[in-house]
Amino acid sequence: MLFMTVPTAGSHPELLHNLIQDCGLPLENIVVVTTKEGVKLPHGVVEVVDLETPNIQRWWNSGIGEATRRGATVVAVVNDDIKVSPDTFPLLAKALKQTGATIASPSRPPSKDKKYGLPLTPYSPRIWGCLWVLDATSTLRANEKYVWWYGDCDLDIRARRDFGGVVNVNVDFEHLHSGEGTAKSAALQAQSDKDAITYQVDYARLITMTRFVNQIKKFLRITK
Repeated sequence: MLFMTVPTAGSHPELLHNLIQDCGLPLENIVVVTTKEGVKLPHGVVEVVDLETPNIQRWWNSGIGEATRRGATVVAVVNDDIKVSPDTFPLLAKALKQTGATIASPSRPPSKDKKYGLPLTPYSPRIWGCLWVLDATSTLRANEKYVWWYGDCDLDIRARRDFGGVVNVNVDFEHLHSGEGTAKSAALQAQSDKDAITYQVDYARLITMTRFVNQIKKFLRITK
C-alpha cells in the first residue's frame, strides 16, 4: 500500500495543499509531520506532531513509522514545496517492485531509468532528498545523527551498499524552493556544516577514493 509523508512548518501552505490534492493518494494515506504549532491541514490527513528541535531525519522516520503502522508497504517521502502529478509516486513505486530496489527517486538529471548498486566509487548521489520513495518493508531508515544535511547521501550509500539499491526514474516533479529555508537560517547553516563533518568522518575512504578516481579521469581527459 502506497503512502506519502511530508514534514512541514506551514511555510508554504498553498504548495502543501496542492501537493495533497495533486498526488492522487487518499487523504488517509497521507501522513503530515507538523513541526510548528498552528499548522492548518485538510481534514482527513493523518497528523503527527513533532515540536522538538529540528531534525529532518527524525521527521522522515516519524512519518514512515506512522505510515507503516497504518499498513504502508511503500512510502513517498517529500518536502512540502514539491510539485507532482498523480502518476509520480505510482511510477516510482512500480520501479521498486520491478527492480527490487529499496529506494526510488527521480533521475539526476533526467535520463534513462536505471538501478544503482555497487560499486560506489566514484560516488555520485542518486537520491533527491526532496523526493524519494522507500520500500517500507525493508529495515532501511534515515540516520538521525544527520540532523539537517547529508542524510539523503547516507541513505543513498546504505541503500546501494547494504540493501537492494537505488533506482532512478523519469517522473514529473518540481522542487520550487530548493535550499530556501536553510539559506534564511544561520542555525540551519551551522548545523549543515556539522553534518558535513559527520559525513566526512563516516565516509572518509569513499570520499578519498572518489576524489582520487575523479583526478585520474580529469588527468586522462587533459592528456588525450
